[in-house]
Amino acid sequence: MKKMVALGLAAAFTLTACSNNQTSEAPAGGSSGESGASKPAKLSLNWSVTGGLLANVTLPSADKDFVKKTIEEKFNVDLKIDYMGVGKEYHDKLNATLAGGSAPDLFIAGGAESQKYINDGITANLTPFFTKEALPNYYKWVSKEEVDAFQLKQGEFVRGIQPFQRNTYAAWYIRKDWLDKLGLKAPKNYEELTEVLIQFTKNDPDGNGKPDTYGFTTAGNGVNLPLEFPQWLNNGLVADFMIQGDRYVDNRTDLKVQQVIDQVVEWINLGIVDPDWFLNKGTAPLDKAAQGKVGFLFGATKNFALDSVATSVQNRTKALDPKADWQPIFPLDQPVIWKYNVPEMTILISKTTADKNPEKVKRSVEILDWLTSEEGFLLTHYGQEGKHYTRSGNKITLNAAAFEADIAKAGNWINVYGVFTPDEPEVLGLELIDSRVSEHDRAILKTVEGYPKHNALPPVSLVPPAGINIGDFRKEMSKYHAKAVLDDKSGKNWPQYREELMTKFKGRDIFNEYTKQLNSVLKDKQLAEFK
Repeated sequence: MKKMVALGLAAAFTLTACSNNQTSEAPAGGSSGESGASKPAKLSLNWSVTGGLLANVTLPSADKDFVKKTIEEKFNVDLKIDYMGVGKEYHDKLNATLAGGSAPDLFIAGGAESQKYINDGITANLTPFFTKEALPNYYKWVSKEEVDAFQLKQGEFVRGIQPFQRNTYAAWYIRKDWLDKLGLKAPKNYEELTEVLIQFTKNDPDGNGKPDTYGFTTAGNGVNLPLEFPQWLNNGLVADFMIQGDRYVDNRTDLKVQQVIDQVVEWINLGIVDPDWFLNKGTAPLDKAAQGKVGFLFGATKNFALDSVATSVQNRTKALDPKADWQPIFPLDQPVIWKYNVPEMTILISKTTADKNPEKVKRSVEILDWLTSEEGFLLTHYGQEGKHYTRSGNKITLNAAAFEADIAKAGNWINVYGVFTPDEPEVLGLELIDSRVSEHDRAILKTVEGYPKHNALPPVSLVPPAGINIGDFRKEMSKYHAKAVLDDKSGKNWPQYREELMTKFKGRDIFNEYTKQLNSVLKDKQLAEFK
């Protein structure tokens, strides 16, 4: 059953689509083979997008933004694209825009947030628009079955999946040069890790004679007890949730959270955690790491510590300390380090736009399909052919100097348009040759890719009971986490807080419904296989 579940998984609860060989390279308004087809009327489109690599990104001037120029000329549009890194600030800004009655024509939102937007009637029925005929390229990245299972109710189609990277590059990273300077070995369990972080804090690992370093930092955004704290995994809680057999396990409200809180408080009392951790936002942990203020933190992206990425924590730190050496480690004696990625973000269409100007929706969908095509993928990940890369068959060779000058050192601004596809050229049968990738980088990628992970992709989108919004529940949960850590300074009251979450805030109803939905799908699969 476990194997069947692992193989049959298709969409994620937190959000709570068969491949087609056709391509869609024709401009909007008809295929490139049409003769005499009139050019469609010019439209103004407003998109709002988010992605993990968009923090602190600034788009170049119009004359240098070759992606925007290509889109606007190819599809005869004026495209205004609002963008921000993933997180509370993005959704706060999006909420304010929606409350003002000016919903973007197309926008990306988190799973919990999308549920609210859908229930509030802000989003459109996507059935007429998100077809395999209209989006043949999009459906190379996600299957129709996955998108169908991603819906809030079976038989409806209200949200698309933002294509996502299947493997995860989540890992903790440590300053190996600090370990070497202090004569320490890489920690392999929680006790050893704690001792190393004490040494990083107390014994001047940067050698500047000042007590200005900490062992660990993260970003609570003034709201959360981040899963980046290794105390979660140390207590057997892998990321935010797990699928165990036929049961849904919500890690962040498990009874073991009491021990998580106690251990986090212990670290704080030892003085080894950056005191700003709870108020840190966005890239603050990376900034402090680059400044040489911390020696251990969590990284979730493939490029986190690569030499070949100008904005990586490795390169940023080496700019100040050439000896800096960030290396991934698995510092806990646990069977898995994280879970394989699941869909976490949704693509939504404004109901107002669909009702008043469906041509805008059609044009947006055409652009989305082009962005997920080979042509669009190459432009939004590697730049312009002949300038930033050359091509021989399926081999894409990056022109490192041109790419660095025009894109990488300008903050990798093409990521704004590349949010609709992960950096996985193999999905399109392409192979990237990047001379910037060093032995250091290859070793890191091999290590992180090889870490054991939990397969947590449920075979159906898990949806709370009618009338209950999972986002509201999570807000209350985060308040209790913060209260226990910052006010109580102990996990002793967690069982009481948890019971309130399970009763007053309907947690038990939510998670029982998740398990019921999971069991229903598994039962149907068993019956189908039996027949």
